[in-house]
Amino acid sequence: MVAGPDREPEPFRDRGGPTHRDGPMAFVASLEAPELEPHDHHHFAKVLRVAVGEPMVVSDGAGRWRRALFAEHPEPVGEIAEVHAPGRSLAVGFALLKGDKPEWVAQKLTELGIDRIVPFTSDHCAVRWKGERGAREVERLRRVARAAAMQCRRTRLPVVEEATTFAELRHANPSPVIADAEGGGLFDPGDEAPPTFVLIGPEGGWSDDERSAGLRSVRIAEHVLRADTAAVTVGALLAARRDGYC
Repeated sequence: MVAGPDREPEPFRDRGGPTHRDGPMAFVASLEAPELEPHDHHHFAKVLRVAVGEPMVVSDGAGRWRRALFAEHPEPVGEIAEVHAPGRSLAVGFALLKGDKPEWVAQKLTELGIDRIVPFTSDHCAVRWKGERGAREVERLRRVARAAAMQCRRTRLPVVEEATTFAELRHANPSPVIADAEGGGLFDPGDEAPPTFVLIGPEGGWSDDERSAGLRSVRIAEHVLRADTAAVTVGALLAARRDGYC
């Protein structure tokens, strides 16, 4: 809309009611008195080129959000609203990968709407995160997930869990399934309780001990996928099924 000489520009367009997608979004600690993290303010001002006074959205990362006008301390201009949590929480665990692949996986799973992202080690993993390095790597994944959630206007941050082991996952979670080329279908016709937590093995595949751990195995493609591709594929399938797209 172009403002006339006697008319101020409207900060938000009405598309049948405001939504959390009406402008760039940032996470803040308080919706009542929002303050941007320094790196978020820099990104908005220098990368996105958002001018002071232009519309944005602030969110608490737990589903609540409100409209605001951009500044170092954004000015709230709307009521607090909430995006309700989806009906089923979805989780994807992936065996640790080399290089920046874990970051790519965390980014894409966040964009797809996965609620829990669980890095783990397995028998054939070539990568091990331990001690201070492990803490740094997990923190890096959390930063990636946060940035991805802001970019895709997601008001609920996913939980990126501490790196664990396959054995610990097996005992701490009652119903994960493992992705394996020899498994059955991910979704069986008439299945009233489709899987909500899928584990993706390492590039070297599952060991015999892991295959015999008593978990159901599922096939997600007719051919072998790279480990990072498999993680994102299963995330897309789980989210599409939960959200009614297939």
